[in-house]
Amino acid sequence: MKQKRWTLSPSHLVILSFAGVIAAGALLLALPISSETGRLAWEDALFLATSAVCVTGLSPVDPGSTLSLLGQIILLALIQVGGLGYMTLSAFAAMLIRHRLSVTQKVSVEIMLGELVEAWRLLRYTITLTFTSELIGTGVLFWAFGKYDLPFGERLWFAIFHSVSAFCNAGLDVFGLIGKERNWAGSLQPFAHDPSVVLTIAGLLMLGGLGFPVIVEIADHLRGKKRRWSVHARVVLIANLFLWVVGAILIWLFEFRNPETIGKQTLPVQMMSAFFQSATARTAGFSTIPTGSLTAASLWLLCLWMFIGASPGGTGGGIKTTTATVLAAATWSTVRMKEQVVLFYRSVPPERLAKAVAFTLLAVNTIGAATLLLCVTESHLLAQGIPYGPLSLFFEAVSAFGTVGLSTGVTPLLSVWGKLILIATMFVGRIGLLTLLIAIAGRKVEHVRYPHEEILVG
Repeated sequence: MKQKRWTLSPSHLVILSFAGVIAAGALLLALPISSETGRLAWEDALFLATSAVCVTGLSPVDPGSTLSLLGQIILLALIQVGGLGYMTLSAFAAMLIRHRLSVTQKVSVEIMLGELVEAWRLLRYTITLTFTSELIGTGVLFWAFGKYDLPFGERLWFAIFHSVSAFCNAGLDVFGLIGKERNWAGSLQPFAHDPSVVLTIAGLLMLGGLGFPVIVEIADHLRGKKRRWSVHARVVLIANLFLWVVGAILIWLFEFRNPETIGKQTLPVQMMSAFFQSATARTAGFSTIPTGSLTAASLWLLCLWMFIGASPGGTGGGIKTTTATVLAAATWSTVRMKEQVVLFYRSVPPERLAKAVAFTLLAVNTIGAATLLLCVTESHLLAQGIPYGPLSLFFEAVSAFGTVGLSTGVTPLLSVWGKLILIATMFVGRIGLLTLLIAIAGRKVEHVRYPHEEILVG
């Protein structure tokens, strides 16, 4: 009897590609030549590599003052590869040398970038848009940083690194020693008053979080190749606009009297900071105000925004805007006693609704489990009375799962076990827990149909 040969599925390839890049990145970052302060601890190197490849932004160390220039270059490469996806880059390279994509490669690309656009067009637009956006962002930031009397080399490096970090939604910065010498606070806080920096970073991270399938559709409309907007594109654009605007208004209302955040800023700067915080909370870890000084109401709002996250096929994480919209539409249909879930006069397929429910429940359980474990492993921090107590640990867990990177300042204080918990949470949040479970359990077609029977719910 001939044994069936075990083959790698697309889910396995996605998981192995990310795990392989993370492992290689951790080894490189752990080398003495990658650090300015001696060899990085293995858990810090693994954490930083995972954060970069999963485009999260959480970090147990300050990359700018801890890593050497070589270490920062390695970090930037990990961010770029993580933002696009290793399988995406390898598939594009294969096509450049005139090899056709295999079925497995096509499905792997679709898992990471979306299923609504043909693989070749999606790859071509993705690569072109990514490097064009990052190049334009670099040029604008290079001009903007000229106002801060930086040496040419550092000015150019800062522009390149933060443009890539913003578009890939990583949220990592490398101001490091320069920032300390000038008494700059963390992340983008020194530039909170500067629209040329803040709005450029915001534009890059918002574009990266829209999702490449929607950007392809926008390009088709601009070129006159398409007249009707798909339901997917409408949902993504409207949901993002709603979250950006409503989040900005609520954050401003929660914080305009808080002198530790935006209370001392002028009204235009307050509104810009509130808008930036609303946008970055769903995709990247940059911040123009100290996250640890936010009110509890703002922290809870940011947790919700991080949980929703970006849109499918983009560089951000979370359950995705489309998932949240489908669940909201299903709730509204249930309230109105409708049999179908309808968006823009089109019904949502039952399998999509089931996937949205499953993914949301898995996300809730992942974050809940991570928070519970952090409360156990970091009991020493809770005993010391960290600001907001368990809420801070919950915030870190949501930020890790949503691959956002905002932090109340707890991450550098975590134990080795706490860091490993967040590493696993970031990895699951990037590849998708549903993808992970499919890879573990396998994907078999169920041909049996069972009879219906009523069950009470609610």
